[in-house]
Amino acid sequence: MSRFSRHALVLALLLTSTSALAGAQWVQARTVLNTCGYFSNAQAEITLTYRNDDLPWGTRVFLIYGWGGSSGPSSAFDWAPAPQTVEVPAVAPYHWGTTVTGIIRARSSTQYSSINYVWKVVLPDGHEFYEKGNDSTWGYYAADFSQVPTPCTNTAGSFIGTPTPLTITTVVKN
Repeated sequence: MSRFSRHALVLALLLTSTSALAGAQWVQARTVLNTCGYFSNAQAEITLTYRNDDLPWGTRVFLIYGWGGSSGPSSAFDWAPAPQTVEVPAVAPYHWGTTVTGIIRARSSTQYSSINYVWKVVLPDGHEFYEKGNDSTWGYYAADFSQVPTPCTNTAGSFIGTPTPLTITTVVKN
């Protein structure tokens, strides 16, 4: 390895390590129509990952989520049908990740276009806080999956294709 390439490698590693942000997250989705014939329902598989390098070992992370962007009978609610809470396992040092699934479209019923969520972080001493991207009282993150391709399959619960990265926005609600 030449002297120049060693310096370039050190610089690249420095830039990579200093660009890591506390509280980073990623969301990916796959959707599928559960029949290739007459429409029945569509499902989404959403993979969410949270990273925070500032958290101590022993921290527990929970995902509180619901479906949003609805049209239909429950369109007045941001989180339908009701918020769910799941404990998110650690997948790497300072990284927690989980996958959730749900019906996002059904014939003659509500249709959803996003997943709305917050991260509940419980520190080893019992102190907890909510990571939601803003300081509003009822704020949350929303990841829109309305543009994710929805192929059909005759095998219920079988997701096909590569997950699509989603854009995450923060919703301010006081």
